Amino acid sequence: MAYKLSISDNSLKINANVRYENMARTEKPEVVAKSPTGKIVKERSVVNGQIVKQGEMTRQWVDDDGNIYGKSELAFWYGEEQVTENQQTKVFEVTGYQPIQNYTDNYVIASYYEIFPDDNGMKKDFDRERAQATNLFQMRKLWEHLDSNGLVARGEFCTSSRGFVASDGYLRAVKFGNKWGLEIGVFKEEKVFEHLNEGLPKEVSAQEVPAGRKKLKMV
Repeated sequence: MAYKLSISDNSLKINANVRYENMARTEKPEVVAKSPTGKIVKERSVVNGQIVKQGEMTRQWVDDDGNIYGKSELAFWYGEEQVTENQQTKVFEVTGYQPIQNYTDNYVIASYYEIFPDDNGMKKDFDRERAQATNLFQMRKLWEHLDSNGLVARGEFCTSSRGFVASDGYLRAVKFGNKWGLEIGVFKEEKVFEHLNEGLPKEVSAQEVPAGRKKLKMV
Protein backbone atom coordinates (compact mmCIF):
# COMPACT_ATOMS: atom_id res chain seq x y z
CA MET A 1 0.00 0.00 0.00
CA ALA A 2 1.28 3.46 -0.93
CA TYR A 3 0.98 6.51 1.33
CA LYS A 4 1.06 10.20 0.44
CA LEU A 5 4.01 12.38 1.44
CA SER A 6 5.36 15.83 0.59
CA ILE A 7 9.13 16.34 0.38
CA SER A 8 10.25 19.87 1.16
CA ASP A 9 13.62 21.65 1.11
CA ASN A 10 13.46 25.43 1.13
CA SER A 11 17.19 25.85 0.45
CA LEU A 12 16.92 23.98 -2.87
CA LYS A 13 13.36 25.19 -3.55
CA ILE A 14 12.11 21.62 -3.76
CA ASN A 15 8.50 20.74 -3.07
CA ALA A 16 7.43 17.34 -4.39
CA ASN A 17 4.20 15.49 -3.71
CA VAL A 18 5.01 11.79 -3.76
CA ARG A 19 3.87 8.42 -2.56
CA TYR A 20 5.94 5.86 -0.70
CA GLU A 21 5.58 2.12 -0.23
CA ASN A 22 7.54 -0.50 1.66
CA MET A 23 10.09 -2.29 -0.49
CA ALA A 24 9.90 -5.53 1.52
CA ARG A 25 8.25 -8.15 -0.66
CA THR A 26 9.21 -11.42 0.99
CA GLU A 27 6.21 -13.20 2.51
CA LYS A 28 6.49 -15.53 5.46
CA PRO A 29 5.99 -19.20 4.58
CA GLU A 30 2.58 -20.48 5.64
CA VAL A 31 3.51 -23.22 8.09
CA VAL A 32 0.54 -25.18 9.47
CA ALA A 33 0.59 -27.09 12.77
CA LYS A 34 -1.17 -30.45 12.85
CA SER A 35 -2.02 -32.86 15.66
CA PRO A 36 -0.88 -36.52 15.65
CA THR A 37 -4.26 -37.34 14.04
CA GLY A 38 -3.74 -34.79 11.25
CA LYS A 39 -6.11 -32.07 12.50
CA ILE A 40 -5.01 -28.43 12.04
CA VAL A 41 -4.05 -26.83 15.35
CA LYS A 42 -3.93 -23.07 16.04
CA GLU A 43 -2.79 -21.02 19.02
CA ARG A 44 -5.76 -19.52 20.84
CA SER A 45 -6.33 -17.57 24.05
CA VAL A 46 -7.33 -19.87 26.91
CA VAL A 47 -8.49 -18.81 30.40
CA ASN A 48 -8.78 -21.49 33.12
CA GLY A 49 -8.79 -24.17 30.46
CA GLN A 50 -11.64 -22.55 28.48
CA ILE A 51 -11.13 -21.21 24.96
CA VAL A 52 -11.84 -17.48 24.77
CA LYS A 53 -14.24 -16.72 21.94
CA GLN A 54 -13.77 -13.75 19.63
CA GLY A 55 -14.96 -10.53 21.28
CA GLU A 56 -14.97 -11.93 24.81
CA MET A 57 -11.55 -10.47 25.67
CA THR A 58 -10.43 -6.89 25.04
CA ARG A 59 -7.44 -4.78 26.11
CA GLN A 60 -8.20 -1.54 27.95
CA TRP A 61 -6.39 1.08 30.03
CA VAL A 62 -6.88 0.15 33.71
CA ASP A 63 -5.34 1.61 36.89
CA ASP A 64 -4.39 -0.34 40.02
CA ASP A 65 -7.85 0.28 41.50
CA GLY A 66 -9.59 -1.32 38.53
CA ASN A 67 -10.88 1.92 36.97
CA ILE A 68 -11.12 1.82 33.16
CA TYR A 69 -10.11 4.80 30.99
CA GLY A 70 -10.30 5.76 27.37
CA LYS A 71 -6.99 6.58 25.73
CA SER A 72 -8.08 10.17 25.08
CA GLU A 73 -8.36 10.69 28.87
CA LEU A 74 -4.73 9.79 29.50
CA ALA A 75 -1.46 11.73 29.61
CA PHE A 76 1.81 9.93 28.88
CA TRP A 77 5.02 10.58 30.80
CA TYR A 78 8.68 9.76 30.34
CA GLY A 79 10.19 10.28 33.76
CA GLU A 80 9.18 13.81 34.78
CA GLU A 81 8.45 14.92 31.21
CA GLN A 82 5.08 14.64 29.47
CA VAL A 83 5.33 13.23 25.94
CA THR A 84 3.03 12.90 22.95
CA GLU A 85 2.46 9.95 20.66
CA ASN A 86 3.88 9.99 17.14
CA GLN A 87 1.80 11.12 14.19
CA GLN A 88 2.30 9.71 10.71
CA THR A 89 4.59 12.04 8.76
CA LYS A 90 2.80 13.99 6.04
CA VAL A 91 5.67 16.34 5.14
CA PHE A 92 9.27 15.13 4.96
CA GLU A 93 11.11 18.36 5.70
CA VAL A 94 14.81 18.06 4.97
CA THR A 95 16.65 19.14 8.11
CA GLY A 96 20.14 18.53 6.78
CA TYR A 97 22.44 16.54 4.52
CA GLN A 98 25.05 13.98 5.48
CA PRO A 99 27.73 12.06 3.55
CA ILE A 100 26.39 8.83 2.13
CA GLN A 101 29.07 6.97 4.14
CA ASN A 102 27.11 7.84 7.29
CA TYR A 103 24.09 6.08 5.85
CA THR A 104 25.95 2.97 4.73
CA ASP A 105 28.61 2.67 7.46
CA ASN A 106 27.30 4.33 10.63
CA TYR A 107 23.60 3.49 10.81
CA VAL A 108 21.41 0.41 11.04
CA ILE A 109 18.43 0.91 8.72
CA ALA A 110 15.21 -0.81 9.79
CA SER A 111 13.17 -0.62 6.58
CA TYR A 112 13.25 0.89 3.12
CA TYR A 113 10.56 2.73 1.14
CA GLU A 114 10.46 3.53 -2.56
CA ILE A 115 9.37 7.02 -3.67
CA PHE A 116 7.32 7.77 -6.79
CA PRO A 117 5.45 10.90 -7.98
CA ASP A 118 1.87 11.54 -6.88
CA ASP A 119 -0.92 12.72 -9.19
CA ASN A 120 -2.11 15.26 -6.57
CA GLY A 121 -5.53 13.62 -6.52
CA MET A 122 -6.48 15.01 -9.94
CA LYS A 123 -9.46 13.46 -11.68
CA LYS A 124 -8.74 14.04 -15.38
CA ASP A 125 -6.00 12.05 -17.10
CA PHE A 126 -4.37 15.20 -18.49
CA ASP A 127 -4.24 16.87 -15.08
CA ARG A 128 -2.94 13.71 -13.41
CA GLU A 129 -0.14 13.29 -15.94
CA ARG A 130 0.79 16.97 -15.60
CA ALA A 131 0.90 16.70 -11.79
CA GLN A 132 3.03 13.54 -11.92
CA ALA A 133 5.44 15.17 -14.39
CA THR A 134 5.79 18.23 -12.13
CA ASN A 135 6.47 16.11 -9.06
CA LEU A 136 8.89 13.92 -11.01
CA PHE A 137 10.86 17.02 -12.04
CA GLN A 138 11.13 18.04 -8.37
CA MET A 139 12.28 14.54 -7.45
CA ARG A 140 14.96 14.72 -10.14
CA LYS A 141 16.28 18.02 -8.76
CA LEU A 142 16.75 16.41 -5.37
CA TRP A 143 18.19 13.24 -6.91
CA GLU A 144 20.84 15.21 -8.82
CA HIS A 145 21.86 17.12 -5.70
CA LEU A 146 22.24 13.91 -3.71
CA ASP A 147 23.96 11.93 -6.46
CA SER A 148 26.47 14.58 -7.56
CA ASN A 149 27.53 15.41 -3.98
CA GLY A 150 27.45 11.91 -2.48
CA LEU A 151 24.85 12.88 0.12
CA VAL A 152 21.72 11.64 1.83
CA ALA A 153 18.95 13.97 3.04
CA ARG A 154 17.77 13.58 6.63
CA GLY A 155 14.39 14.43 8.14
CA GLU A 156 11.84 13.17 10.66
CA PHE A 157 9.88 10.27 9.17
CA CYS A 158 7.24 8.30 11.11
CA THR A 159 5.34 5.77 9.00
CA SER A 160 2.55 5.28 11.56
CA SER A 161 0.80 7.03 14.43
CA ARG A 162 2.24 4.74 17.08
CA GLY A 163 4.97 4.91 19.67
CA PHE A 164 6.63 7.83 21.41
CA VAL A 165 10.11 7.92 19.85
CA ALA A 166 10.08 9.78 16.54
CA SER A 167 12.23 8.15 13.87
CA ASP A 168 14.37 9.80 11.21
CA GLY A 169 14.46 8.89 7.55
CA TYR A 170 17.32 9.15 5.08
CA LEU A 171 16.52 10.01 1.46
CA ARG A 172 19.02 8.45 -0.91
CA ALA A 173 19.52 8.60 -4.67
CA VAL A 174 19.57 5.17 -6.32
CA LYS A 175 20.64 4.28 -9.86
CA PHE A 176 20.48 1.04 -11.82
CA GLY A 177 21.86 1.35 -15.33
CA ASN A 178 19.97 4.24 -16.96
CA LYS A 179 17.15 4.12 -14.40
CA TRP A 180 17.06 6.28 -11.28
CA GLY A 181 14.92 6.75 -8.20
CA LEU A 182 14.74 7.78 -4.56
CA GLU A 183 14.42 5.66 -1.45
CA ILE A 184 13.86 6.45 2.22
CA GLY A 185 15.62 4.32 4.80
CA VAL A 186 14.25 4.50 8.34
CA PHE A 187 16.92 4.95 11.03
CA LYS A 188 16.91 2.23 13.68
CA GLU A 189 20.12 2.77 15.63
CA GLU A 190 23.73 3.76 15.27
CA LYS A 191 26.20 0.98 14.50
CA VAL A 192 28.74 0.31 17.24
CA PHE A 193 31.94 -1.37 16.03
CA GLU A 194 33.99 -2.89 18.85
CA HIS A 195 36.58 -4.95 16.93
CA LEU A 196 38.05 -2.58 14.35
CA ASN A 197 41.73 -3.00 13.46
CA GLU A 198 44.58 -0.57 12.90
CA GLY A 199 47.47 -0.85 10.47
CA LEU A 200 48.22 -3.57 7.95
CA PRO A 201 48.39 -7.18 9.14
CA LYS A 202 51.48 -9.22 8.38
CA GLU A 203 51.10 -12.59 6.77
CA VAL A 204 52.45 -15.35 9.03
CA SER A 205 54.22 -18.19 7.27
CA ALA A 206 53.33 -21.69 8.35
CA GLN A 207 57.07 -22.44 8.77
CA GLU A 208 57.83 -19.31 10.75
CA VAL A 209 58.90 -19.89 14.37
CA PRO A 210 58.41 -17.11 16.94
CA ALA A 211 61.71 -15.57 18.09
CA GLY A 212 63.23 -17.22 21.15
CA ARG A 213 61.51 -20.56 20.58
CA LYS A 214 63.09 -23.73 19.23
CA LYS A 215 61.32 -25.90 16.75
CA LEU A 216 61.71 -29.58 17.61
CA LYS A 217 62.09 -32.15 14.85
CA MET A 218 62.25 -35.90 14.93
CA VAL A 219 65.67 -37.23 13.85
